[in-house]
This record gives sequence, structure tokens and C-alpha cells, in this order.
Amino acid sequence: MSEEGSASSAVKPEELLRVTVLEKMQDDAELRASWNSLVMQMNRPEVFYTYEWALAASRAFEGTLRPLICLVYDSDRLCGIAPLAIAHEDPGNVFFLTAATADYCDVLSSTGMRHAVLSSVFGELAKLATHDVTLTNVPSNSVTCRELSEIAKINGFLIHKRPAYQCGLILLGNQEERQALLAAVRKKEKEKRGLKKMEQLGTVRLAQLKPEKAEEELQSIFSAQIGRFLATGRISPLVRADRRQFLTELARLLGRPGWLQVSRLEVNDRPVAWNYGFGFYDSWFWYLPAFETEYEASSPGSCLLRFLVEAACADPSVIRLDLGLGDEAYKERFANAVSSTCHFQLSTSQLRYWQWVARDPLTENLRRFPGVEKTIRRARDAGRDFRKRVQTDGTMASGMYLFQRAAKPLLSKAEICLFEANGAASPDDDSVTLVPLGWKELTDAAVRNADDIQTLQYLMRCASRLRIGASSGSVLMNRDSEPVHFLWVDRYDGFHLSEIDYELHGADPSAVMLFDCWTPLRYRGHGHYANAIQAAAESLWRQHKQAWIFSARKNEPSMRGIRKAGFTYRFSLVRSCRLGRSSVSRQEGIKTFSEIAG
Repeated sequence: MSEEGSASSAVKPEELLRVTVLEKMQDDAELRASWNSLVMQMNRPEVFYTYEWALAASRAFEGTLRPLICLVYDSDRLCGIAPLAIAHEDPGNVFFLTAATADYCDVLSSTGMRHAVLSSVFGELAKLATHDVTLTNVPSNSVTCRELSEIAKINGFLIHKRPAYQCGLILLGNQEERQALLAAVRKKEKEKRGLKKMEQLGTVRLAQLKPEKAEEELQSIFSAQIGRFLATGRISPLVRADRRQFLTELARLLGRPGWLQVSRLEVNDRPVAWNYGFGFYDSWFWYLPAFETEYEASSPGSCLLRFLVEAACADPSVIRLDLGLGDEAYKERFANAVSSTCHFQLSTSQLRYWQWVARDPLTENLRRFPGVEKTIRRARDAGRDFRKRVQTDGTMASGMYLFQRAAKPLLSKAEICLFEANGAASPDDDSVTLVPLGWKELTDAAVRNADDIQTLQYLMRCASRLRIGASSGSVLMNRDSEPVHFLWVDRYDGFHLSEIDYELHGADPSAVMLFDCWTPLRYRGHGHYANAIQAAAESLWRQHKQAWIFSARKNEPSMRGIRKAGFTYRFSLVRSCRLGRSSVSRQEGIKTFSEIAG
């Protein structure tokens, strides 16, 4: 749909308009009314354009950005709004205030005023010495896309435009088309199988939550979404406090006018899936779906979407269901139309402009060759990791690390020491408790360690194991219920020592191996490793299992922790590499820790 034919006020020259820059948003009832009135003058009103959305973003992200909202007035009448912002560390770079959260962004005005409003806004940006402007997710059918190029050039900006996203839509149509859509949705095999599995557990139903109940449900939604991301090897944006604060604030603000729509799929009144969405103008919006990972085999997310389609078809006020950003396969199966968006980058710098122009075709071509793209990504990641190592360890130590890695296949020797638990001894620190590791503990750890990249990567590995269920994990909790150390337990017989590529074998069916122990960076230096493996050994002993653990001989912190926990050294496995040929030898005998260290 185009804005070309929508009703508009008379076009006014931009020199007759006045721009006021708002750098802090308050809960202003008068501005709210004028702002949302302009939203309804857009050809396609969206909840993302509302005053409530901008207010929630300004409050949640005030630590990283500052609003730069251009209010455009014709005399005393508000006729246009550009909801912009700047990052604290780069005040010359302007972007949409809602860019990180909204599926659609735009400058607000009636169609006939858009040119004058854009001209006034860019004239104001030029006065503020803005050098870069990034406008993301502008709907392709917006008048802004048509008017922006000319206005940018007049104000000294070079402009680069590229396609951004395709948002799947489910257009409901008339009564006959709705019936056909319902029939098609109910025939989808994946959802039919999923519902059948869930119905074996109990009654399945869709619940639409009232605003006050929806706000109470947010923590469950956050936890499920974070856990789902971890299980698929990704880090959810919701691990960050500001993103959770934004959604909490948004739920409160949108709940007042009735635009918040939180849907919940239940099995015997137990929640298994949610959609944090919206009902606005003539649309329902699929914005933040989440589901409990344990129900993954039943496709709870797409089953919930099927229920929502049925509910939307029964409501004549709903014209479409917008599936939002993302190219997930289930969206393609449900969608019968798309809404596309554009990405604009504007700069006063010739160099930056040509970098953008050159990068897009290169990126597009690389996508045609996944192997090459993967190699380049690995090289980029390796370069980034090496720069971090240089910053942490220095140039000399980092260079030595690279040399040792390169020489390892030619000439190297690695020794892995194996230790056995000595009876049942309780941890020295009685303020800590070892508990089974589940999805709740995992998501809580991700939230608490949002800035610790290494720990987040470890938690993704944990999530993969939880999903498979092949081994069991435990977490050490301190008196404040903080997860301070993680460890895993698996069978000794058949355990693979990846450090030397060797498989252990043993005749004792009670023997188990402690492995992949990890202390988040913020909790290191407090003896949690020793306490955790000691507690695990005691717990296993009570289950009539014998705990083992291993460590590289050169890993001094690990060796000290094992010694403190009271484990006894049993033997070592040594892998020797010479000119590409390798062998593993076993060194028997009981030694003291001082002998091993020596």
C-alpha cells in the first residue's frame, strides 16, 4: 500500500516551519495526544510509531543514548516528528530512537507535509554538525523513501539505500477468504502433530492475558526466550538489563490504552508458550514469541501462532497479523504476503559513503559461497580474539602463544593428570550449595553475566548438553543464590579427553568423570572450583559412584583446586607429537602433588 493517495494537509514551505529539539522525554499528556494523532495520519499506523514506544525506549536506554527528537511545528500546531537519538560516545551520529526495538521506523507527518517536515529536520541536523545519519527499517512504501534522497543531497549528505527486511504478513481478507485461510492453517502437518502430542498431556487452550496479568508473566517470557536462544547457540538480547527494562516499561505504557496483547498457550493450565505482542489499529503483531524448551518437540511456538490466526479470523476488526522481522521457516509457511523495509545510511564523508557502497555487493556475493563466507568469518573472529589477547597478555606473550600453536603438530608434549576422589568430604565453605543445573539456573546465569562473553559462550555449551540430555550438570550457588561455579558429570568408561584426543576405558561401572568446570570471571579467586568438585564428589559418593577428575599438568590453578578438594593422583596420559606423528603413553604410579608440579 502506498501513501500516495492518503489524505493530506496543504504542503507548506519548510522555511515556514519551526523545529524544536526535545532531548529528554517526559510523560506529557498533551504531547502524547498530538504525537499519537500524527501516528494515525500515517498511511499505515504502527504501534512502533507511538509516543508510548518512544517513551519506553528513552527511559530504558538512557544510559547509552540521548533522545534528539525533532518536533516540527506549523505555527503552534505539531505537524511532524522525527524520533531520533544519538549515542553518548558518538554525538555526531544520529539514528532512530526506536531503531533497536521497532520493526518499523519512520518520520511522522501527514503525506502532504512529509517533504517539508524532512527538509526542516535535515536543516536542523546540519546546524547540529551531524556527520552521519542511519535510518533503519523504513517501510518501502513510505513517502519518506521517495523524498529522502533529494532532501539529503540539498543538506550536504551522501545517501546510500539498500533493502533491509521482509516482514511476513497474514492478510485475513473477507469472510470467505478467512474460512479458506483457516482451512489451510488447520491442515499444516507440523502443527497438527504438535497439538496431538500436547493433547496427550492434557487440555490445550489459548489465553489472552489482561494487562495486569501480562506484566506478571514477563519474567517467565524473558526466561523462556533466553533459554531458547542459548539452546540454539545464540545470546538473547534479553540478557541485558536495559532490554528487559524496555519491555517491562513498554508493557506498562501500552497496557493503558489496551494495545498490549500477551497471548499464552497452556496445557492443563500450565504455560508452554507465549507471544508478547500488540493489537493496534487493524493489526495484531507477533513480536516476541517464546516457549519452554522442554516442549520443543511439540512445536509450541507455531502451535500458538495457529491459535492466534484462528482468533484473528474470528475478529472482524483485525485485517492482518504481522509476523515481524526474522526469516524463520515457520513464518514462511504461514505468511501469504510480505511487507518490506529499507535501510538508509547518510554521511557528509565521501570515504564512509564509498565504504558502504563497496561493502553491500561484497557481502551479497559472499552469501553465494557459504564456505568462503565461513572462512572469512573465522579469520575475522580469530583476528578479534588475538587483539583481545594482546590487550590482556601483551604483544610478546601473544606472539609466543601463536608460535606454540603453529609448532604444536610438529613438536609438542601434553600431559593430562587424572585424579580420584578420596572418600566423602564436605566442602570447607558451608555457605555454598551444589544443585542440579536446569534451564532456570542457566538463564539466571546468563542474565547475571551479560557482559562476560566467555561465560555466555560456556552457557551455550551447557544449553546444548541440557537439550540432548546425555550428561548431567550441576551449579554451585552461594548464600545470595548466585551461580558461582558450573561442572558436568559423565561416565568414566568411554569418556573422551579432547585435550589429547584420547578415549578412557575402565571396568568400574560406578566410576564417573567430572569435566568442563567453569567459574564466571566475576566470581574467580574465591575457591569455588575446589568447593564445587568436593561437593560433587561427596554427592556422587552418597549415590555409590566414584568421582574422577583430570587436569592439564601445566594448568596450575586447576591443579591447586584439585589438591585443595582432596583428590588423589592416580596416573598421567602423555601425548607426544613429532613431525605430524603422535602417540599417547600412560605413566602409572602414585605421586605427591609436589612431585607432579615439579
